[in-house]
Amino acid sequence: MEAVRSVKIYLNNADEVWKFVNTIRKFSGEYDLAAGSYTVDAKSILGVCALGTKKPLELKLVDSKGEENRLLTALGQYLVRE
Repeated sequence: MEAVRSVKIYLNNADEVWKFVNTIRKFSGEYDLAAGSYTVDAKSILGVCALGTKKPLELKLVDSKGEENRLLTALGQYLVRE
């Protein structure tokens, strides 16, 4: 089993949550979003809202179906540059 790749994202407010979820829903892969011990489906608006804003979140690319580069480009404004 291959390791799950993850990147850090940052969402400032509810509007960004809405835009993030609508963007990631355009991709067919499976993606999770985590904050501490809580993990939700990154395509779930309620789940992402429950994690909150104004803190780094971990986007886990569970099965990106070869879409990883396109996805990361589409989500570029939310990526935390380390």
